[in-house]
Amino acid sequence: MFKRPHLRAAKRLVNAPLALSLLFLATACGPGEQPVETETAEAPVESTDIAEPDGLVLPSVWQSKDLEFPISSVAIAGALGSTVAVTFEDGGLQFVDLDGERVTNKADIGVSQVSDGRYLLLQGTPVTMFPGITREGDLSLYIHGGELAEPLPYPLDSGTSDVIEGLCSADPVLESDGVMRIGFWTQGERRRLQTGRIVEVGEDLILLLNESIPAARDISACVLSDSEALVYTAPVLAAAEVNNRSKTYRFILDDLGGYSFTNDAGEVETFTVSEGITVRPSARPVDMAATGDARGGGYPGGVIVIGGENASGAHMVTFIDPSRVTLEPFGYAPTE
Repeated sequence: MFKRPHLRAAKRLVNAPLALSLLFLATACGPGEQPVETETAEAPVESTDIAEPDGLVLPSVWQSKDLEFPISSVAIAGALGSTVAVTFEDGGLQFVDLDGERVTNKADIGVSQVSDGRYLLLQGTPVTMFPGITREGDLSLYIHGGELAEPLPYPLDSGTSDVIEGLCSADPVLESDGVMRIGFWTQGERRRLQTGRIVEVGEDLILLLNESIPAARDISACVLSDSEALVYTAPVLAAAEVNNRSKTYRFILDDLGGYSFTNDAGEVETFTVSEGITVRPSARPVDMAATGDARGGGYPGGVIVIGGENASGAHMVTFIDPSRVTLEPFGYAPTE
């Protein structure tokens, strides 16, 4: 559970109001997100139902085109603005939709990692916002809306001069949570998760910090559920939560490319990912994100997003259908 929050003064970032002003000017001519012009997307194809002798198999149902650069992280914003953020090893950042088509151009703005985002009204303007870490180890928001060709960086004061190594984020639960909840750990304190919330103060967005949460070992991933912060250690590479049909599932990717999930009862089950008719899942997955609310792509059971390189060497985002887990009793049920 979160401990009682306390406030820390956040220094004012001189360029922050200017950044929002530029965003609002850019969205003045288009109140919603306008995708970058690309080829017409086809409808998602049904996957090949390959019989597997042992264990649960989840189908890969769609993928992006080759994004051309090695991927370092992926994140997702659900709801009306369902969007996937992708970071690349060269520091680039790009948004794609749930059809795998570009929403923005690749922006070479020095991003090392992103975490799950939100579609929201920010000072009356509809935007999609993802928190992330710069290549220098600082916190930043990356905001897109209207006719912007690429995401707009918005620096955050993290309250520390230490290099930030990893983060997780989630939608607000309480009104006091502001626009987003966030958790992160640093190079100097790998066994302590710092939690906080991003709030609007006048024309600024600032991070208010809660008390930190200790971990028994070095943190490698984290999840912010509705009631608590969960930390994971090696070999876990990434963790993501799916809330669907009033049930919660947590999906795990390990550093050897193995997948598992935990249900509400705490039961752990491994699974594999199958190929689709024209979809080839990542042979070398580097990150994973998921949401149970993926209205923008027609995924009734939610969607799992995997970033990595497939067997042909293409750098892609692959979309996995978890319905066999999340749509019980119509799909998969754990063995007794």
